[in-house]
Amino acid sequence: MLQFLVGVILLLTPNEQLVDVGRNLQVRSIMTGQQHPVLQAEAEAHAAYQAKIRRQGHFGWDQIRYPRIRPQIPECNTFSEVVNESWPGQSQEAAAKEMYRSWKLSAGHWSAVNGPCRYYGYAMSLSDNGVWYACAIFAD
Repeated sequence: MLQFLVGVILLLTPNEQLVDVGRNLQVRSIMTGQQHPVLQAEAEAHAAYQAKIRRQGHFGWDQIRYPRIRPQIPECNTFSEVVNESWPGQSQEAAAKEMYRSWKLSAGHWSAVNGPCRYYGYAMSLSDNGVWYACAIFAD
């Protein structure tokens, strides 16, 4: 059975335990962008799909998902996606921290996470194998 958690990292407040994770992502998405229902739905669906197949990846981004998203947000020209997975058995908090750390260590991923953003969608989904899968989509 899949457990689903939406917007975990992006919706944290400074008083929560993941403040170091949340503040960095909040600076980018909450202060310079806003959650968009189309991107949120796509991020939720893709996180759940990754959890269902127990594999992370940008499955269908170029051929299906980006072409579906693009016409629904015509004011944006740049779209990017980052995905990730946790180690088996990690808590949601530990998984979120590790995902953030790994994105920050990759120049390509970090440029998407920390780049210009008008809108975003973010979700994490827990697979039945105890692995969290995440998807974040950004538009500018």
